[in-house]
Amino acid sequence: MKAITETKLIDIIMKTRSLIVAVAVALMAVACAPKVSDKTAITGDLGANAPESVEISLKEANVMLNVPVTGGKFTAEIPACQTGIARIKAGNLVSNFVSDGTPLTVSMADDMSLNITSKYPKISAQTGYAILQKGLLDLQKNYQPKIQAAVSEEMENSVYDAYQKDVKKICLEALKLNKDNYVTVYAIDNLQYLLGNEQMDSVLATIDPKITEVASIKAISNVVAAKKATAEGMKFTDFEIDGVKLSDFVGKGKYMLVDFWASWCGPCKAELPNIKKVYETYAGPEFDVLSVAVWDKKEDTIKGANDLGIVWNQIIDAQSIPTDIYGIQGIPHIILFGPDGTIVKRDLRGSAIEAEVAKYVKPVK
Repeated sequence: MKAITETKLIDIIMKTRSLIVAVAVALMAVACAPKVSDKTAITGDLGANAPESVEISLKEANVMLNVPVTGGKFTAEIPACQTGIARIKAGNLVSNFVSDGTPLTVSMADDMSLNITSKYPKISAQTGYAILQKGLLDLQKNYQPKIQAAVSEEMENSVYDAYQKDVKKICLEALKLNKDNYVTVYAIDNLQYLLGNEQMDSVLATIDPKITEVASIKAISNVVAAKKATAEGMKFTDFEIDGVKLSDFVGKGKYMLVDFWASWCGPCKAELPNIKKVYETYAGPEFDVLSVAVWDKKEDTIKGANDLGIVWNQIIDAQSIPTDIYGIQGIPHIILFGPDGTIVKRDLRGSAIEAEVAKYVKPVK
C-alpha cells in the first residue's frame, strides 16, 4: 500500500474544491421560499419491477400510509412539513425526502435507488436537501479511498482534516440559503461535531425560530450549552451516582484524569493502555485517575473493568447523567481536572494524554 504524497494530497484537495463550487452553484439556484401548498402531491413510476405497494411516513404529522401500486405507478398526498423529514419505502428501497408542498415525482434511478424530484426545483426544499445530500456523499466517496490509502497517521490526519473542512464549507453554504426548512436541520446535524461552541452558537442564532424547536436542533443546542458550561477553564460540575459523587475525587487537591468510557466501546479499550501508562507513571500525591462508565450495563462494566485490568477508582452505571452535563457526544472522552476542580483539558486522546499530564505532574515511578 502506497502512502499519499503531498503532491497527490494537493491534487485531491483541488479536485474537491471543484466539487464544492459545483454544489454551491446548485444550492444558489434553490431559493428559500414559501411552500406552494399545505399538501404535497406525490406521483410515482417505479417501472416493471415495482412492489405491490409503497409505504410513506411523516412522523411530524403522524402520517403512515400504505399506497397501492398499479402498473408500477402510484399517487399519494401528505401534509407539507418543511422542517421534518418524510420517508418512502418501496420493497427493499428506502429514501428520505422533504414534504415541501411542491409536487414531487418518485422514480427509479440508474443505480436502482429512489430518485425524488420536485416540479418546482427553484422553490423546493426537497431539491436543496437532495443537492446537499449528494454533495456530502460525493465528498465521502472522494476522500474515503485516500484516507484508507494513507499509511502514516500524520498523512491520514491531514486527509481527514481536509475532508472535514470541505464538509463544513458545503454545509455552511447550504445554511446561507436555507434558514427555515429541513436543509438547515440536515446541515447542522452534519456540522455539530465540526464547529466549536462559539461557531455553533452563531449558526443557531441565524436560523428561523421554528427550526430551533426541531428535536435534533434542541438536542444540539443543549449540547452546546453544556459544553460552554464545562469548557476548559471552568470549574467542574458535580454529579452523583448511587451515592458516589464526582466531587469525591475531583477538586481534592490532585490533578485528576477522568475517563468517560463503556465496556462495549472499541476506541475506549484502545485508550486504556495509554491511561494505564499514565497511572503507573504519575499516580501519587499530586495525580490520580478515575473511570466513569456511561451508556453501559452495570454487570458489563464490572466484567469489562476486571478483564481489562482497571485498578484505579471507578464510578459505574452513570449512563447519560455525566454526558448530558458535560456535553459529551462520543466516547472515550478524557478530561484532565486541576487540583481545585478546574477543567484543564478536554477530549484528550493517545500520546496527548501523557503530554498534558506531564505539564503539571512529575513522574513518581
